[in-house]
Amino acid sequence: MNRSTHDGVRRARTTRVWATLAFAVAVALVAAGCGGDSVEVATTAAAGTPIAYGQQLAGESCSSCHGQNFEGVKNLGPALTDNHFIRDHTDDELIEFIKEGRSKDAPDNETGIAMPPYGGNPRLTDDDLADIVLFLRTLQ
Repeated sequence: MNRSTHDGVRRARTTRVWATLAFAVAVALVAAGCGGDSVEVATTAAAGTPIAYGQQLAGESCSSCHGQNFEGVKNLGPALTDNHFIRDHTDDELIEFIKEGRSKDAPDNETGIAMPPYGGNPRLTDDDLADIVLFLRTLQ
């Protein structure tokens, strides 16, 4: 990824993170009775957040190997919850990892099963991958 693309992805990710945080504060205020809208409306709108979209994309692209609750599938895909690999890498490193995948004979492959590039979904964009990583951070 060239520097200009990298900076653009970082700016887009930062904007999405701030929008998500602002929305979370709004939901908390509504839930506390400080807003005029109902909690139901706020909860419905939460489905459109980057974290929710990342969860949806991860469910579509990752759950067949990592499990419906991302708690892993024995001899297939490790748990994405409480995962040292996710905790030990930056967002950019995780995005690149998902793009590249992992060969079955990679030294750090604990299952011996290959992870395909883009988790087998080549339609995922950099923004999609950033949303998936944002969601994965919530599982740690």
